Amino acid sequence: MKELWNHSGFRWYWTGLFLSSLGNSFGWMALSWFVMKKTGSPVAMGGVVLAFMLSSVAAGLVVGVLLDRFNRRRLIIWDNILRGLIYIALVLVLQSDSLPLWTVYALIIMAGLLSPLSSSGAQALLPRLVPDKNLLVRANGLMESQWQMTGLFGPALAGMLIALIGESMVLLVDACAMFLCAFCFYRISAESLDDASQQSAAGKPGEFFRSLAADILTGYRFLFKRSQLVWLILFTFFFNMAYGPVEVALPLYADQLLKGGSLSLGLLWSALAGGALLGSVLFSAVTWRISTGVTLSSIIVLWGITTLPLAFFSRTDVAIIAMGLAGLSFTPYNIMYRSYLQKNIPSEMLGRVLTSVRTITGTGMPVGAGISGVLIPLLGLQGLLGAASAACIVIGLFAFPLLRGLDSSGLLAVQEGSGQTLQPARQEEIKKGEQV
Repeated sequence: MKELWNHSGFRWYWTGLFLSSLGNSFGWMALSWFVMKKTGSPVAMGGVVLAFMLSSVAAGLVVGVLLDRFNRRRLIIWDNILRGLIYIALVLVLQSDSLPLWTVYALIIMAGLLSPLSSSGAQALLPRLVPDKNLLVRANGLMESQWQMTGLFGPALAGMLIALIGESMVLLVDACAMFLCAFCFYRISAESLDDASQQSAAGKPGEFFRSLAADILTGYRFLFKRSQLVWLILFTFFFNMAYGPVEVALPLYADQLLKGGSLSLGLLWSALAGGALLGSVLFSAVTWRISTGVTLSSIIVLWGITTLPLAFFSRTDVAIIAMGLAGLSFTPYNIMYRSYLQKNIPSEMLGRVLTSVRTITGTGMPVGAGISGVLIPLLGLQGLLGAASAACIVIGLFAFPLLRGLDSSGLLAVQEGSGQTLQPARQEEIKKGEQV
């Protein structure tokens, strides 16, 4: 860990994303609470999540090309500045008692269109801050730990802040966090990054747009030529889809069944994050010898098992324990999944491939959330949560035989040693891909 913390660029990177993650945990809870209070409609709540996620996925097609052609650090800075301004606009419109809901949707869609610049950009930038591939798992572990830290404290603090100053003012806190994140990335010096990460736009704007479709297809060509990677992406999509109902149902579960309002909701999200933080610490402390595919499949099954009590109990203590265990079991998924992609995708293609992946996996959660709004009146809150848990167990069991050989396939191996030199065969393949 010392090697990472001694790197000033990584420290600024970690701090910026920590602030952004903390602000987002405030902002999303405030926004979902506002929509629930204003409409009382699970369809409307699911629609907000759907609007942000689908716009984010749609923008990812172009964002991947931008991340591979332009300076990733600068794109992340501009994203945080512009989204901070959008959330300030949300604060202003939320002051109106006669606010039409479509204005909230419009601003959320704008924020969603910008968000892949940071969500995918930060993942694509990390291998340049950590050029030693052996440190990528540790770096992703540290990032996962900080996200769990913000998840642990953020929702509980957000619940108290909403009660004290209102949801619109909590969104203003989120905007300030984005501005601070932009400052942190501004402080990352060019010397902290590998020279190859300092992209610049080559050619005239017309040339950029003429080659845009070919660049987008390059990411998909890399992805779909590798069957093991396709299975990994598909199972991640279904896992995200089964998680979507939790995102929509939990605020209603806390309010209607636990009768605890925003404070109960904050406790549930904090329990999830607390379990995940403990899991990330334990995962980092051991030498993991179980294969990637078996581990990821097991995590999907465990998530379904640990969230199942929500379908049968309406007690705060049971719900907190269930969410804590769910977080504990889930933690290694993101660490291993992200590290696997970052290690095995060429850096010059990382933006395009990651956003191609995200256009598939990123639709899972919003689709699940959108379906939830329709299913809650049919199944009830607990019926929906039970169906989502059962779906995870089935998905994980199907994944075992198909992901078992993920590490041994060798289909994604593209770099030697610390990862600075591509194998000749892979260099030729990349050249062909970029000429699509």
